[in-house]
Amino acid sequence: MPRLLRAAGVLTLLALPFLGGTAHADTPSPSPSGSTATTAPAGTTFRTAGSLVPGQNAQATGAVGDYFYWSFQAQAGQAPTVTATVQLPTRAAGQGAESWRLDLYDGLRRAQPCVAGSPQAQATADAASVQLSCTLPTIRSWAETWSDDPLPGTYYIRLTVGTLAEQDLGLPVSAQLTLATASVSSVPADGSLSTPLTLPAGGPSSTGAGASGTTASASPAPTTADAATGSSPGFFSRLFSGGNARWWWTGAGAVTASLTGVLGFTLTRHPRRWFS
Repeated sequence: MPRLLRAAGVLTLLALPFLGGTAHADTPSPSPSGSTATTAPAGTTFRTAGSLVPGQNAQATGAVGDYFYWSFQAQAGQAPTVTATVQLPTRAAGQGAESWRLDLYDGLRRAQPCVAGSPQAQATADAASVQLSCTLPTIRSWAETWSDDPLPGTYYIRLTVGTLAEQDLGLPVSAQLTLATASVSSVPADGSLSTPLTLPAGGPSSTGAGASGTTASASPAPTTADAATGSSPGFFSRLFSGGNARWWWTGAGAVTASLTGVLGFTLTRHPRRWFS
């Protein structure tokens, strides 16, 4: 019995550090800094694109030739505008100009056009910075499946150099980017029917008659020849018109094809009986 008590005491002493560590881990540790980041870093691919919200500044630091990616959310009725300022590196005298471009893509990686701004700008050899901007078309709430109209969802921003001298490749460069989202009040409303479209009871021709207050005749007036023969006007015209004509032509074609087949078989089976 004393041995069991001593063994239990030893196990309890050994377990105390683990129990104390667990209790300490459950207590949330204070944040080292209460301030949140005000700039969104850039990513290098679509998957690692930095998240950007309207009014937030974005910053990128890298080398000439790198791709900088950001992503943001756009809602229906908004017209996002992206503005980027690239701080160019100091280059040697005599080097040629270089161009930078700002591309925007939707969630399906489809390039989106810019309705305003300068998505591509060329910097001279002595320029210290270059500014680019792009305004997307107004985001629509829906679109046809064959169209490329912008829809609500995630959009991607890509900033990169277009053309440059080979000796400029790899030089340090930095960029600042801002996103502004304006709500367009004059967005064309997507139409909807208040009542289903239905034809008038008397057909399409009865619309004009109903408006003028006169009643259209259901059948044309009988002619003198029809009155002399006593036949019903319009009977044969109705019999061979509309959907009935299709059945008449089908039946006549089937009978003609059958007779032609029998005649052809008879001529080839006993040619002497017909031509002797």
